[in-house]
Amino acid sequence: MLITKKDRTEAELRNRLHRKGFSDTEIDEVVKYLKQNGFIDDTKFIQKAEKLAEDRFLGTMGLKNYLVRKGIDKELIESIPQIDELAIAKKLIQRKLHLIKNNSFNKKKAKIAGYLLRRGFSWETVNKCINDSLGDIESPEDKIFRED
Repeated sequence: MLITKKDRTEAELRNRLHRKGFSDTEIDEVVKYLKQNGFIDDTKFIQKAEKLAEDRFLGTMGLKNYLVRKGIDKELIESIPQIDELAIAKKLIQRKLHLIKNNSFNKKKAKIAGYLLRRGFSWETVNKCINDSLGDIESPEDKIFRED
């Protein structure tokens, strides 16, 4: 039942079995059997990294943190394939823009930047997203300079 619902990492499975009261030797035997038969494989879990990032709206650092919490080995985490942070961030912004529609331009920028940074996106991606997504929204400063 633990491995049929979703993919689990070795660490997750070990933790779940430990909480259910199994001994360390029993857990080792089960994990060994499941690994030999391909039921758990952390490298396959890593290969699905881009899908994980898209589904959870995570940037590269957010994805790495998520994988660390799942118990994936740090060496494996460093081998994750490159994800399209910009596309993921733009989708996330489109989902969240309605929440900040009544704020000033600068407040919108700050809220979006903070939100994306907390989700693990890089500064470079955050800056691109703010320029692309908020570029059509005039800042009060731009309006002043245009009238002069």
